[in-house]
Amino acid sequence: MTINRRDLVKIAGAGSVALAAGSSVGPGVSAQEAGTSELIIGKSAEAVGYDPALVTATSSIEFLAVVYERLVTFDEEGQPQPALAESWESPDELTYIFTLRQGVTFHDGKAMTADDVKFTFDRIKDEATASSWATQFAPVDTIESDGDRTVTFQLSSPYGPFLATLSSAYSSIVPMTDEPIDFVRTMVGTGAYQLESATADVETILTRHGSYWEPATPVLDQLTYRILPDEASRLAAVRTGDVHLTTLADPVSVDSAGTSEGVVVLEQETTDYYLHGFNCQRAPFDDKAVRQALSKAIDRQAIVEAVFFGKGHVTGPIVPTLGDWAQPVEQLPNYEVDTEGASALLEEAGQSGLTFRILVGTLYPEFVNIALVVQDQLEAIGVTAELEQVEWGTFIERWLARDFDAFVSFNGSGNDPDRALYPAFYTDASVNAFQFSNEEVDRLLDAGRTTADRATRQATYQQVEVEIADAAPAIFVSTRVAYFATRDNVSGFTPTAAQTWETLKNTSVS
Repeated sequence: MTINRRDLVKIAGAGSVALAAGSSVGPGVSAQEAGTSELIIGKSAEAVGYDPALVTATSSIEFLAVVYERLVTFDEEGQPQPALAESWESPDELTYIFTLRQGVTFHDGKAMTADDVKFTFDRIKDEATASSWATQFAPVDTIESDGDRTVTFQLSSPYGPFLATLSSAYSSIVPMTDEPIDFVRTMVGTGAYQLESATADVETILTRHGSYWEPATPVLDQLTYRILPDEASRLAAVRTGDVHLTTLADPVSVDSAGTSEGVVVLEQETTDYYLHGFNCQRAPFDDKAVRQALSKAIDRQAIVEAVFFGKGHVTGPIVPTLGDWAQPVEQLPNYEVDTEGASALLEEAGQSGLTFRILVGTLYPEFVNIALVVQDQLEAIGVTAELEQVEWGTFIERWLARDFDAFVSFNGSGNDPDRALYPAFYTDASVNAFQFSNEEVDRLLDAGRTTADRATRQATYQQVEVEIADAAPAIFVSTRVAYFATRDNVSGFTPTAAQTWETLKNTSVS
């Protein structure tokens, strides 16, 4: 049996794509009644904590994008631009001196100073914080504040992706206060919107930051997020006008939205990618040959066609949306479909007739569909993959505990290959859920981040891609195409490859 796009639509059935036109979208007025001061967003999942130093879930990062800000941002050409830092200089490859923007205040009314910046990054580096992103700041030796507006970072070695690291959501600036703030349960940032209220699994309201530093921003008075895990309900809500904006994942839903009166569908290929990951410390996937065998058996383009209707591109460890950092997937080992070779590797490893379980979070229908196609394709080499479908909170808990044989998810690449690879594939790195360890990969990843020369880094990362693809800690599938359905009276919401939700501060409703 070969699962194709039509089969997946049948499997999904009414449950995932039915247009539940009469479904309730929660408390409050509809988007059509809300007027121009409010944008109502249908959100697929509740945040899993708010702390920038700890979050890994997209459902949390979506809030951080508009409530918090970073020192640096990147434009569509991949060039660093001022954000909370109005300028910076680097007299050598080890010292970065930032001058902070004047007139920036936190939501509690406190002026942002250099002490807040120092506190933010000292906190990430502090082992007591247990930040998921601490390894990204390992090259930072010291952070010193000089007056209110000058911050100096001293590095222990050159760090090529330093500015890209400072632009990431986990680098959001938080306030230093006399009384500790529980950043997991609340948000106090400098962003265009501030947290007004949150009712778990129902609704979160953000309101305008009245002292925001950027003139005439934000445009709206309020963002209201209604938690609607079911994609059919989100689609129905945007079609009826109960919400202004929502995300979609299932291409069937996307097609349906595109034919709906008053609805506009936006799509953007992102720097995220889908993957089927292995637990490299759990038998039989502690054997590289077994992982290689399964990688050889998977037709990635067939997954793109069946699950995503041909949207997106097959990817290696570095996504093609990062431009020339990536190399053609045809040059990567274990990418050409070779079922005979896969079967031979399994036989040599003593794993013919292998059975294992794939952990899948049901919040994302495409995860389930990817797992179904993988399950189907592996039957060709006598491998049985059993799907273990769980709700999203359980998936996150087990992912963090490394309690799985394999899993399907997506990963973020940010705007630099170091962000894509180091946290996930360096030995004992903070989000290395694969528990993967490879001396050559570690050596190359160290080399890639300890020089600022782009040509040298590019050559290094292309070697890293080959090494990771050969070791196969994951089956890298394809880039993630993000889909958004909006009412046609929404303007200014502009998805980008790496940053989307930040544009909500420029979004309006007519």
